[in-house]
Amino acid sequence: MATKKYVSDIKTINWNNQLVYDKLSDLSFLNRIFGPEAMERIKNQMGDKSPEMKIENFIADRDNCSFTMSPIGAIAFKITEREEPKTIKIQTDESTQFQFKLWVQLLPINNAQCKMRVTLHIELNMMMKMMIGKKLDKGINQIADSIAQLPFGMI
Repeated sequence: MATKKYVSDIKTINWNNQLVYDKLSDLSFLNRIFGPEAMERIKNQMGDKSPEMKIENFIADRDNCSFTMSPIGAIAFKITEREEPKTIKIQTDESTQFQFKLWVQLLPINNAQCKMRVTLHIELNMMMKMMIGKKLDKGINQIADSIAQLPFGMI
């Protein structure tokens, strides 16, 4: 297996650098997005348009997050490094089928905005690289876009 690196474009976030860092460096905020109540609310809002969301057993605290996603299986990751207010490093634990590291880098623009870049290091065998490599090129920017659009002042 080889580790492949995917880097997002630099995104502008319309929130203060310190606020963004404070929220992202505490994984418990994910409970508001992916916890059972949030997933049920999304399914109810989307009705028949709702894709099959198979996220189960979701648990997140300050440093750790774990859940089961069909058909992938169990996923568990943790924050391994914080460099306030500019870098958060996240890594899967040994129980996860595929290993990855995700880095979120933040730089202030002014008191109300910051820049962000997301980097994914993931171990893929040749077959997986051929199957999902192009999707990850696009996906890393979708992840960064999703983070940049979070309502940081409300989470």
